[in-house]
Order: sequence, then C-alpha cells, then structure tokens
Amino acid sequence: MYKENELIELKKSLTQLKEGIISMSSMLNKNGKATVYFGINDDGKVCGLTVGKKTKSEIANEINNNLKPLPLNVLINDSEVDGKTIIMVQVDGNDTPYSAYGRYYIRLDDSDIQMQQQELQHFFERKEENYSSWEKEATSLTLDDINEELLIDCIRTANEKGRLNYVYRNSFEALSKLGLLSDDGHINKAGEFLFGNNKPLKIKEANFPTDSRTDFGEIKEFRGNIIECIKEAISYLQNHISYKSNIIGIQREEVPEIPLLAIREIVINSFAHCSYARTGDFITFTIFKSQIKIYNPGSIFNGIDPVKFASGSVGSKIRNLLIAQTLFYYGFIDAFGTGFDRTFTICANNGVEYKYNNDEMGFTFAFKRKPDFLNDKINDKINYKIDSIDKSIIENVLENKYITIPELALLIKKSEPTIHRHLDHLFKLKMIKRVGSRKNGYWEVLK
Repeated sequence: MYKENELIELKKSLTQLKEGIISMSSMLNKNGKATVYFGINDDGKVCGLTVGKKTKSEIANEINNNLKPLPLNVLINDSEVDGKTIIMVQVDGNDTPYSAYGRYYIRLDDSDIQMQQQELQHFFERKEENYSSWEKEATSLTLDDINEELLIDCIRTANEKGRLNYVYRNSFEALSKLGLLSDDGHINKAGEFLFGNNKPLKIKEANFPTDSRTDFGEIKEFRGNIIECIKEAISYLQNHISYKSNIIGIQREEVPEIPLLAIREIVINSFAHCSYARTGDFITFTIFKSQIKIYNPGSIFNGIDPVKFASGSVGSKIRNLLIAQTLFYYGFIDAFGTGFDRTFTICANNGVEYKYNNDEMGFTFAFKRKPDFLNDKINDKINYKIDSIDKSIIENVLENKYITIPELALLIKKSEPTIHRHLDHLFKLKMIKRVGSRKNGYWEVLK
C-alpha cells in the first residue's frame, strides 16, 4: 500500500508532472531526498500509465529545465504493479534551497507549502561557504589503494614551497596531515579522488575541426585521480593549440595562441570547484575551430560572478575545501580566489578574448581562438628549408608511416607542440601529407 508522507508523493498521471516536480523541490528542501510515483492515486490505488519510448527522457528534460539547482542524483524507473505500469522518480541532493518553476517550497506532512521570504532567507544564511560534506565521507579504500608516489611528491613540494613543515614518514600519517582521513581513520572521498589508484574520476576530451560537435573529431575519455587528470587535461590542451615562433636574439621562442598559464589556471579551477558527488556529468575539455571550452559540473558558490573573486570584493568560496587545500600544498594553487584575477590579467595582456557562464548546471569558461594567429607577422627572419628535426621526422615516417605524434616526440626527444610545428612546416613545403583520418590514417612522404 502506497501512502504519501514527507518523503513520498503520489500522482495519478503524468499530466501532474509539474506538481510532481514541485513536490520534489519541497521534499529536497525538507529532507534532502524525494520519491514521486506516477500512476498511483493519492489514496494509494494503482491506476497505471501508458509509457512510450520517450516518456522517461521527457520526464528527465522537465526536471532538468525546471528543478534548480539540479539534484546530485536523479533516478527514473518504470515497473509493473498488479499488471499496470507505474513510474518512480527518486532525487537526492544537499544544495538547498531547491526551486521548482522559479518558486521555493517546503514539505509539511504530505503537502507542499510555498516558502515565505523570511524562511527562504534562513536557508541561504545557513548555507555554509564550504558546502561539500561529500569530501569527508569514508570509503572502503586501504592504504594499498593510494598512489604513494604522488602523495610523497605532494609532501615534498609542499615543504619546498614552505606550505608544510612535515617530513614524510608513511602514507597514513601524511593523509592524516592533509585531512584526508575520516573520523574513524578510513580514507575519505577527498583522499580517494586526490590520490586513489582506483581511477575514481573520468574526464572527457574532444577536438573538433569546426564549431560543430556533429563533425567528425577526436573524442576520448581519461580515467585517473584528480592529480593525474589535471596533468592529462593540461597536456591535452597544450598539445592541441597552435604555436608560432619568434626569434629573440639567436633563440627561437614558441608562442602559444592562448597563454599556457591561463589554460592552467582554468583547468585547475575546474577540478577545485567541481561537484564530484553529481553522477552522470563530467569535467570536459573541448577544442573547437573558434574557441576552447572548459566545463565542470557544479556552479560557483551561490552564482557569484568570478569578477567579484578577481576584484577581491568577495572572499573565495570553496566547494571542496580539502581538495583545494591539498592542491594549494601541491603547488597547483598559489592562493585561494586569485586564479580568475590572474587569468583575466594574462588574457588582457595577450589580447585573448574569453567568456564564461555560471549556472545551475555548472561553470563553463571559453577562450576565443584567433583565426589569423598563424598568419600574423612574426619576428622570424630565418628562411630555411628543413632542419635536423624535420629530417628526423621524415626518417621516422619513412620507417613507420603509422607513427603517432606522441611516438615521434618520444623518439626525437622533443615536445609534442614542437613536433606539430615542424609537421606544419613540412606540410607547407609539401614534403609530407596525412592520408585518412587522424585516428586511422597514415603519413606519406612526398619528396
């Protein structure tokens, strides 16, 4: 027998979907979770539904568009009861207050009551500046599941930078020093995601030749802990942007289209502010023809504009305090709340345009690319045919036409951006060409 209470709401049909989502918001605000059944009368009698192929996706879209912020988890299941189909929607989250269709509600017994202004204000005042209890949750990991090499490197770097005064003795003590153990001595979620060997985090990387995701491009996934994913993401973006050369005196200097320090700041910011407890969403790094976009699930605290962080008019609001603190010790963060300021300044000094969007879905930062970047006049007066690096590339391609750019970089002992630049030079000289796709094609030496 189904019965409505502070955690359960019953709806006869999907024509009451709006009312069901209002109930979700009120129960989330009261208890942090909610269950709504569709196809059951409010007296508990099963009446059933007609469910089509798109029914569940339509419910999900309605929730995504009208329940703000998005709950951490949304589960939509259909089942048979007494030969009739019902749909159960379960949501949970702790990012209160939640609104439905622009209004805020609270659950009282089995009723949804619209919040008064004073009650709503109380919700916002209670919201902690560090609002992630998720970090402190205990896991089942043991010390053998921790990447001790990364942990030792973190402690060594922290000491070298004067941010810790601690000599590494063992992983348990070091994790305790960093606050990465739960109250009962188990490795907590922050410790798992920072140093776990179980690849707890998945990020997505993509490179498209145009501004459309529908065109064929490179799409990949990478799994690892936060430290490994930061290094992978920075490397991926650095290896997929354009570089040109300036001659400073007798030295050749590679100039990226987007300053690498700005890329680094936004990448690290995405990991510091990510809502890791949210399922089904990922930090993504996408390269388009006209822009580079970096997205992380979880908006910046209370929708505060990053300009306010940069100006110092508000203090830093950290979603994941333990993770951010460890990134500070490790040298990834120089000071809390200053990353946006550095990024904005670097972009302004280098003429790089940018934009960002902070909403209930998450935070997106986009660097605008310059279409004529490689055609700009540069301070390089040397006209040469090919050099030793060009020759090495040609020799290796002749030996293995399927060789990859990372393999060329390893064999020639040069960075991947350097290999990209020399390949571009060989393309322009029509000495080499690429046949087929990036993934399945091969190189061909023309002369």
